[in-house]
Amino acid sequence: MSSTLKSLLVSLFIIAGLTACGPDALYDLSGDTYQLRDSDSTLVNFPGDFKGDISLVTFIYTNCPDVCPVITANMTNIQRKLDDTTGVNFIEITFDPERDTPSVLKEYRNLYGLNEQFTMLTSHPRDSDTLLNKLDIVAEKTIIDSLGYDSTNYAMRHSNTLYLMDREGYIRAEYPAHRVKPEHVKDDINYLRSE
Repeated sequence: MSSTLKSLLVSLFIIAGLTACGPDALYDLSGDTYQLRDSDSTLVNFPGDFKGDISLVTFIYTNCPDVCPVITANMTNIQRKLDDTTGVNFIEITFDPERDTPSVLKEYRNLYGLNEQFTMLTSHPRDSDTLLNKLDIVAEKTIIDSLGYDSTNYAMRHSNTLYLMDREGYIRAEYPAHRVKPEHVKDDINYLRSE
């Protein structure tokens, strides 16, 4: 590999690192309030109720046949990789609030053995759409072919993103949720802790 190419690659890695964890936020949620409900039906103000902590935020839906279970598994892998999970929240917000009621999210939480650091959130579709739009998240119903029309028989075409939110409600990094390496997220969390 030529020295010029090596220099270029090093520069790109430095720029990528600064973008992922630098002082500039990718999204500003610091002044926003989204009223959501957790798996116990308790009202949660997002992101306000999580300020003061670092949060990993992703979006899933419980009827997902493929990537969402992998996203949840990767979130637990990230949690296990951290030497200290104090002050870190793991938040999963549903793409599908029509079907993912608090009780459904509680079943999902129990199915995957998620501990108390995980918060599962749902809302009225109007409220979740506002948050999805703010974060440039795609979530669209796709009707599953069947002999008879059934409005509850659909899948979701959706984004696959994990966000790192700092203590003030700024999104500081985003990753491919199902395949980001836990070590990478751990390093970024530790960077935010040191600020």
